[in-house]
Amino acid sequence: MDKGKREYIFMEKQNRKRDIQIVFRVTAEEKELIQEKMRSIGMTNFREYARQMATKGYIVNVDCTEIKSLSAELQKIDVNVRQILQHIDNMGGAAYAADAERIRATMAENWDMVRGLFREALNLGQK
Repeated sequence: MDKGKREYIFMEKQNRKRDIQIVFRVTAEEKELIQEKMRSIGMTNFREYARQMATKGYIVNVDCTEIKSLSAELQKIDVNVRQILQHIDNMGGAAYAADAERIRATMAENWDMVRGLFREALNLGQK
């Protein structure tokens, strides 16, 4: 091999989804810069960071904090609603059956909406 050429090492691994390993060297300054960029977007896995940057050229960091908070609040509401509906059913509240069914349907729609928000957020991170 010529002295001026850089050699990239490709090693095959058996029984893996990603069976080719790519190895490269960096300076201490480059390593620190890479780690700083990883910290700034909240990534800790270098392999995933390198794979995303090499294949896509960018990384989308999706913050689902607000959606998780919404989901937690909806869960609390759902528990309370279920307790109220159970209490009405136990009291023989046949007169309220239509109202109870409408409330259940509304809660199901709310959960579908929150799941849709999570899906959309995950899809942003995949693009």
